[in-house]
Amino acid sequence: MVRQMDKRKLTLLIVIVIIGAAVGVGIYYVLSQNVEGLKIFAAGSLAVPLEELNEKFEEKYGVKVYLETAGSIQTVKKISELHMPGDIVAVADYNAIKDYLMPNYTSWFIKFAKNELVITYTSQSGYANEINESNWYEILSKGNVSVGFSSPNDDPCGYRAVMMFYLADLFYHKRIFENIVENNTGIKLKSDMITVPSDPELITTQGKVYIKQKSVDLLGDLETGNIDYAIEYMSVAKQHNLRYLRLPDDINLSNSSKSDFYNQAVVKLADGKIIHGDAINYAITIPNTSEHKDLAIKYIQMLIGGEGNKILEECGQPPMYEAYGSVPEELKK
Repeated sequence: MVRQMDKRKLTLLIVIVIIGAAVGVGIYYVLSQNVEGLKIFAAGSLAVPLEELNEKFEEKYGVKVYLETAGSIQTVKKISELHMPGDIVAVADYNAIKDYLMPNYTSWFIKFAKNELVITYTSQSGYANEINESNWYEILSKGNVSVGFSSPNDDPCGYRAVMMFYLADLFYHKRIFENIVENNTGIKLKSDMITVPSDPELITTQGKVYIKQKSVDLLGDLETGNIDYAIEYMSVAKQHNLRYLRLPDDINLSNSSKSDFYNQAVVKLADGKIIHGDAINYAITIPNTSEHKDLAIKYIQMLIGGEGNKILEECGQPPMYEAYGSVPEELKK
């Protein structure tokens, strides 16, 4: 009986040792693999290319990458106002970093991709077989046609859509901004400045204009026929296999040589920030509060290198490189 007890104790001791060893190995593996991971806050229109890049990064470095997308203004405010822990911030407008994060949360950024605004639609959209580059503003102005764009307060695609309509006024010499935007939303033109109210006050009439927090949120409404047309980035249209209409460079915000014309569109957001029209340039930075700066640098190196550039090109976001501020030496070209 005593011997049986001893055997049981010995067996139990061996099990405990084995479990302890396994736990120890597990802890070592967790620490060695850094499963706490790299946290990225990014614009919604970057979701597709960054998810593809994340897979390559995880495979190469054995580190989990966590991607959280939102409108770019919401994205930078996660750092500047909510003080959330994040290692990388990537936005659809470099001004979001410059206006909200510099100089208190970062001292630099890199422009890494371009884009352009397009009008997306489906075969079921009103007048889908008639719309073209010459009559698009007439189609979108019709009372039985609905139009969607994202909130200017949350998403650069939103304030760029508003700028596009205003620039179309100047380019075509038509009252496009008034017919589509002013008459159907709380967004108004006052003394050559477009003023945007808070989100709850954006929509003043039902049915004509739909506004959601970020542009990709409109895709479901577009595909179900809830709206006829949505203002999106070219990359989003390509990634989701949508029909789209390209617009002249003077209003699609794609061409840096047109910056003087774009600058005529000035938007004041509900929080008081003033945005001037400019070519669409995506930007990336590492916040001062990043807990994994070495890994963040490696990630950005991959993004602005050959692998990242190939992914961006395939996703409809032509790569570029322009560095501003005290960019880390490892990220200079």
